[in-house]
Amino acid sequence: MRDRRPPLLFACCLAGCYSAGPVDEPPPPSVVFTYPVDNQLDVPLGARVLVSYSDAVADQAGCTLAGPDGNVEITKQVVGHGKTVAITSSALLPLTTYQVTCGGSGELAGEPLFRFTTRNDRPLAGAPSLIAVNGSALATLDALHPGAFRPIFESSTLQLVFSEPLDPRSVTTDNGAVELVDANGAPVPATLLANGIHVTLDPAAPLAAGATYQLRLGNQLADVGGERLVPTAIAFTPLDSLGRGPIRQVFRTWQSGDPVASVARTDDMNVMAVSHPLIGEANAAMKPNVLETELGDPLALDGPIAFRIPKGQRLTSAGLAIQLAGAIPSGLETGDIAIEMLTDGGGRLYRNRYQPAGTLPDNTTSPLLVDLSFDLAIYATDPTGNAVLAQTVLGIQLTGLAIADEGALAIETLGALDINLLGMSSAPTNIVLDLISDLKASPAPDVQPPTLLSSLPAADSHDLITDEGIELVFDEPVDIDRARAGAITLRDGNTVVPSSLEIHGSVVVVRPRATLLGNHAYQVDLSEVGDLAGNVMPLQTFAIATQLVAQTDVPPSVTAVYPGAPCSLVDVKTNTAGRCSGGASADDRYRPFALAANERIAVVFDQPLYGASLTLGDACNTGSIRVERVDAMGTCLEAVPGTLVKHQRDIGFIPDGGWRPGEHYQLRLVSGPNATCDVGEVCGANGRPANFDPLGGTTASASGGPDLLVSFVGTDPTKATTLLATASPNTDLNGSGRMEQGEQLREDNRVALRIAGATGLISSASFQGPDCMPSTPEVESCMYVAGAIPAQLGERRENCILPGGTMVPTCIPVAMSAQAMYSTSVTMTAGALGILPITTETGMSVMRVRENPDGPLEGYIVDRNGTPTMIAALGLYMDAPDMSLPIAQHDMHSKPLWVTLEGPLQFKPDGRIAISLRNIADVPISVGIDAPLGIKGAVQLIVPAGEMRLQLMSRAQRGSLP
Repeated sequence: MRDRRPPLLFACCLAGCYSAGPVDEPPPPSVVFTYPVDNQLDVPLGARVLVSYSDAVADQAGCTLAGPDGNVEITKQVVGHGKTVAITSSALLPLTTYQVTCGGSGELAGEPLFRFTTRNDRPLAGAPSLIAVNGSALATLDALHPGAFRPIFESSTLQLVFSEPLDPRSVTTDNGAVELVDANGAPVPATLLANGIHVTLDPAAPLAAGATYQLRLGNQLADVGGERLVPTAIAFTPLDSLGRGPIRQVFRTWQSGDPVASVARTDDMNVMAVSHPLIGEANAAMKPNVLETELGDPLALDGPIAFRIPKGQRLTSAGLAIQLAGAIPSGLETGDIAIEMLTDGGGRLYRNRYQPAGTLPDNTTSPLLVDLSFDLAIYATDPTGNAVLAQTVLGIQLTGLAIADEGALAIETLGALDINLLGMSSAPTNIVLDLISDLKASPAPDVQPPTLLSSLPAADSHDLITDEGIELVFDEPVDIDRARAGAITLRDGNTVVPSSLEIHGSVVVVRPRATLLGNHAYQVDLSEVGDLAGNVMPLQTFAIATQLVAQTDVPPSVTAVYPGAPCSLVDVKTNTAGRCSGGASADDRYRPFALAANERIAVVFDQPLYGASLTLGDACNTGSIRVERVDAMGTCLEAVPGTLVKHQRDIGFIPDGGWRPGEHYQLRLVSGPNATCDVGEVCGANGRPANFDPLGGTTASASGGPDLLVSFVGTDPTKATTLLATASPNTDLNGSGRMEQGEQLREDNRVALRIAGATGLISSASFQGPDCMPSTPEVESCMYVAGAIPAQLGERRENCILPGGTMVPTCIPVAMSAQAMYSTSVTMTAGALGILPITTETGMSVMRVRENPDGPLEGYIVDRNGTPTMIAALGLYMDAPDMSLPIAQHDMHSKPLWVTLEGPLQFKPDGRIAISLRNIADVPISVGIDAPLGIKGAVQLIVPAGEMRLQLMSRAQRGSLP
């Protein structure tokens, strides 16, 4: 006859009837639980490792953390009333297995206490693969034993982990993508969620215990580089955890004064702790919350007890007042932060694995262990804070212990997750969730329907990029299944545009599955949109149109390359990266280029690209885009394995394993010898090969020419946050250097020119064309600017000396890469001797940011009366390579300018970050003219203070493709 004591004891614990009795001679401290647990996969790199003991320990218990190359440098701290050793390390590497060993912890013969494998969320070369299902490695899965790590029950949600991020457009329930079928091959209705490396399938109804199911993953699934999954099929049979039926239980967040205080194993209870150099340390404390759960039959699994947390329930925490670097007010308040269960969460209570088999549960030496996993929507009550913060976090794994005493069951679970931080980085976040049973508690009902707060692009705008999604920002998560069933549609007239719908917290991204038409109007329909509680919002419809990119024969040019300079380089020497081809021989030389091990290559163009022309070389000297490891002389040793990411106007390259410090690399973008786009050349959407020599000219005749070649050295990983900010919105969308019919004038990025006088034999000057600043008594002509600047926000610095010599107590240094801005043409007439008019168009102007020879080119973010403000003093070279004066010469060639820019850093209602810079003083520009008959002089121009406007904008953090 089977022994029923263990499950009966578990049932007694759940009823609150078990209490540890007195112990005459307490045993020495022994391990009662760890985070991560043994063999856990997909552990976030910033996770805090925990080893918790039955009683207080001293000297951090001699714990060590070791990887494949030996012990790792760690920081240890004893927390949780002296019972828990917390281990942190900044040296962990992705997709690496580590082991923890603690002296006196009870492990046998010096064996490690537990092992875990870290997360990899970076793209990799080669096809993506499935790593785990519900925490279990693929090799451990079979139909009879569904899940060696976390068993699959009939009530389970299926959580999948892949080797690298997937293209969100490919993750669907279509045939050949993600399918869950029963034994007859019939589809099983389920909610599908995806985010990066994580995919979740939540069956709409419990599966049938003992029945066979199959999870099919097909070759329609692709990574962000376009490589497709090798089809995989996994059969499994859910275990019966419900037996005689579920048991309703209610938990609420533990509050001071509640019973079973001894459950606490850290110094903080019910808190999310975020740590990142960009914001410093920030904690969000949980507010009183209630969760209804269903417990499985204590007898069904012969020991463990399953439980389920039905989706749609919410937890709330106090809000965050974000301070940049932990010291400079950002102006961003989140309000209360809400956390909604997007899928059925669940897990199990099970016997303590650190005690010998058969040991009876004991609140001190052998408490029950808890395994919990769920998928969350995180959002905020402040509209702008919500637009910045809203996100979905999938595959969260918590572990902890359960203690029954004083008529209650107390649970503490701990774990880690990665939070998207301000759309610029990922912040490790450690979470502690403390719950206590209370059948009298009840959650507050949700009776409010969702409300649409904003969209990106905005309603009725002409700003939709043809390869990006539309972000719909709601004030709460919506029922994504309802939305996919027709509640949210994108229409082209009466035709529905095939689109995938993604949920990112309270934001829904409508992502067309094919590139949209340019300069075309669409319509977004919101019909019967509701939340998971069934509340439905009124019908709403708005129009949106894609950008107008007029036809042009001007070739694309690079506005920014990181690392590197946006031009072909000459005069390259050992101690310098050289100067731009076509510039003056006395131009500043660029300092040698370097790239941190954890950063990617990024290249931004001034017009759309022809995607098929962007081919990554897989061997030396192949492909239109070549990333190669080279020797000190520049000879190719091998193509760097990695992933090429292609967008409409930019490309990125992420190397497998990062750049090796001290190794030499080079990036080559291949152009062509003529104006024809041939195989193996980087070309624009207009069929013109790229122009990497803009100082030699920017017109159609400049198509092709020398390659762009950047040599750089790998360096150690950086803690700085890299922001690739573009001048947005942009007027000259086709990069022609001229205003075409239909292009919208954007005042956010432009330079206003005013004529201040003339010198020498130049007697007068005037602009031809409209006055772009009619509010002033003078006549101004505007050049509209396009460009991008890669910038690194560093760690907080004290006693900062700003441009001009003033000092502030705290700042954030912003290391900027010397790149280029392109501006549209203006037309001017100069009079010589009062009788000889000289009229010319400047053509496209090129403004190059000058390198700082003495160190990084830095700006600073400071606090200006509660507003984060950026200040930067820049040297510029201004060129007008296509300007030609009849019977005269000009000197707009490597013309040096100096400007100090200042402006606020703001969070937009759509969630993007904008840095709006303006010149704080007039900027003089002298255009020298040398005509025959000894006619020499200059036209004196100024850019009035505040009229050099540059708005640098971060990418759409959810609508943009990875």
